[in-house]
Amino acid sequence: MAIVDNDGRLFGRLNLLDAVVLVLLVGLIPLGYAAYVLFREQPPSISSITPQRSQQLSHLEVTIKGENLRPYMRVSAGTHQGIGFVFRNVNEIMVPFSSLPPGEYDIILYDQAQERSRLPKALVIEASALPATEIVTVGAFGNLDSASVARITPGLKLGEVAEVIAVGKAVPDLTTVFSAGNRVGVPIPNALRLPAVVKFRCHIRAQQGSPYCTVDDVTLVPTALVMLPTPLGRTPFQIQQLRSPHPLQDVPIEVRFSGDDSILSLIAAGDVDTRGTSNELAAGARVTGVSRPRRVTETRSEVDVTLSAQLQAVDSQWVFDAAPLRAGSSFILRTPRYEVNGVVTKLPPPSAAGSR
Repeated sequence: MAIVDNDGRLFGRLNLLDAVVLVLLVGLIPLGYAAYVLFREQPPSISSITPQRSQQLSHLEVTIKGENLRPYMRVSAGTHQGIGFVFRNVNEIMVPFSSLPPGEYDIILYDQAQERSRLPKALVIEASALPATEIVTVGAFGNLDSASVARITPGLKLGEVAEVIAVGKAVPDLTTVFSAGNRVGVPIPNALRLPAVVKFRCHIRAQQGSPYCTVDDVTLVPTALVMLPTPLGRTPFQIQQLRSPHPLQDVPIEVRFSGDDSILSLIAAGDVDTRGTSNELAAGARVTGVSRPRRVTETRSEVDVTLSAQLQAVDSQWVFDAAPLRAGSSFILRTPRYEVNGVVTKLPPPSAAGSR
């Protein structure tokens, strides 16, 4: 039998044209399936988060892993929306949350219209063993220009973690860094820093048994660099001094200094001690009077100096530079020109109104 007969039929059964069409149709089936697999919408999903458990923090960053993630999506912990969405790749994103209350939270992934994936009870926020509290810091906002400086003013709320209490005069920027155990001032070219007093709302964390105030997992200590939300975006604030929220009081004290005549002769009324910092807002002391030097030995003399010191009345005692101050306490007077050691000889008792 001929493959194609006189009537154009294939093997005497199929019209040749119909056979060609049939072959094309059969060939399109795998091609169509491949196109479907390649171009169909890949449903996004989340598979795990880190961390899965955390103490209550003012700022918590959660890393989420999954498949087919997209930059335009958003994430919530239960009904608490994430305050950002950092797309790293189609398998990983980072979402910050602000002040999540204690509890168990479903982590929910949304596109612009609807929920796309959910991890039930994926995140557990534990209540802090100690309540939130407040602490006052003196430091400086850095990496600013003149326009940025004007936008940081007293009363400015810095998210839910802090508030600007006072600001000083902008100066060239300088960041303190550690080098071989020492502190080194590193200048930041073409930038300003703005001295400021900032009150933090912090949580007490007992790290290896030692309690510290922490914000966003940063321990608040001198030289700590905290990234704070401002109208400029997240702005660095470096701490130089800490104190309790108790009010500062200008208290007259008397201190007896002894030493070499050439050093004691430098002490003069009007000298200001900012506790080793150049920050004009740092709590310190100002010299108001100096007695005539008295010879003690052939090489040493002593003088009585009256100072106006910024003290805090805490638990029925005076506190100066975060340490108790009483008659007999050691006192160091530091200025840009000299440093002398002395002993407190006279100070008034704390008032009953300011004792607690």
